[in-house]
Amino acid sequence: MTLITTADDFGWDDDTVAATIDLLERGVIRNASIMANVPATEAALAYAADHPQHGWGVHLTFTRDESESPLLSPDLVPDLVDDQGRFRAGRPAQIAAASGRFPVEQIVAEMTEQLRVVCDRGIAIDYVDSHKHLHKYPVFARALDEVLPQFGIHTVRRPQDRFAGARYRRPSAWLGPMLARRIRTRWQTSDHFFMADGDPDVAWWDEAPLSESTSLEIGCHPGRSVPWRDNERRGIEAVVDRWAVAGHHPQRWRDLTSVDSGV
Repeated sequence: MTLITTADDFGWDDDTVAATIDLLERGVIRNASIMANVPATEAALAYAADHPQHGWGVHLTFTRDESESPLLSPDLVPDLVDDQGRFRAGRPAQIAAASGRFPVEQIVAEMTEQLRVVCDRGIAIDYVDSHKHLHKYPVFARALDEVLPQFGIHTVRRPQDRFAGARYRRPSAWLGPMLARRIRTRWQTSDHFFMADGDPDVAWWDEAPLSESTSLEIGCHPGRSVPWRDNERRGIEAVVDRWAVAGHHPQRWRDLTSVDSGV
């Protein structure tokens, strides 16, 4: 069984970068997804360029938590931004993506720029995923089909299908199999995906599945200064320790060599 451990948001801020680097250097995580348009992007790029032994991805960003904006001029991607030139906030962006209201040609243009920023630093991109998982929607899937071959990228995160807590409360639990089909038949990915729970009061690591599948990705958003990020940082350490008892150790995405492409 291939256990893939991944940190998202690499570059979000200095605290997140420091926590991610610590986990990488201790082998708790083996991959990190770089955000190309956030305050500490430069620190993330500099570290990644100097450490090719780790697995590097791009955390494609088309929605904002704070002031995230496209790398391209807002005039070139007007349907992706609000009246201040920033990406739309989480829920409106998810609705626009799910309903196909983001023009695919604008997604292609901005996606290409985000990938180019990373590639231009000499960093080999092993995989892509996305902020708020927007890449799982069909309009983004069409953009992936057009853009990723240009960069020689063959691996894409699948939609989440393993959850902490009650599965029936999560819309993605019901939509996941349908949304996963295109990714699993078009790209290399894992059999299953479990994301850490951001609630600082939830011991989500106790529910991370010990699976008999071929491969499982466990993702997190590490940090120390923000309680929910610190919870995910501590949790991924606990998960990896528990998996080690079962004889499974974290791997990079590039180590994923055998994946069932069925759904």
